[in-house]
Amino acid sequence: MAEKSDFSTVKKILKLQVVVIVIVSLAFSVLGTVDMLISSILGGVTAFLPNLYFAYRMSLVKDRGAKKIVHSFYSGESRKILMTCALFALAFQVPNVQFFPLMVCFVAVLSVFWLALILFAQDFKIKSVRKNG
Repeated sequence: MAEKSDFSTVKKILKLQVVVIVIVSLAFSVLGTVDMLISSILGGVTAFLPNLYFAYRMSLVKDRGAKKIVHSFYSGESRKILMTCALFALAFQVPNVQFFPLMVCFVAVLSVFWLALILFAQDFKIKSVRKNG
C-alpha cells in the first residue's frame, strides 16, 4: 500500500506532460513548418486534456468508499476515451493538419505515464505486509 495519499505524483505527471508538449512542439517548429507546430500542439492537447479531466474526476472521489472510486474510475475512463475521440475529430478538422507531428506529440505525451513509473518511483514507499519486514 502506498503511504502517500495526496495527488502530488499526478500533478508531477501532468506538469511533465505539458513540458513534453512544449519540447516536441518547439522541435517541430525549429525543424519543420508552422503547420507541423500547430499539428504537434493539437496532438499534445488531444492527449493532455482527457488526462487532466480524468485526474480531476479521480480527485473528487479520493476519500470515498471503494465502490464509489471504482465507479468513478470506469466512468471517468470511458469519458476520457470519448473525449480523446472527439478531440481527434476536431483536430482533423483544422486546415493543413499533419498526421505525423500530431501523432508524435500525442504518443510522446502518453509515454509520460511509462516514464513516470521510473522517475517517480520514490514517491511510493511500499509497506511490507509481513510482520518481520
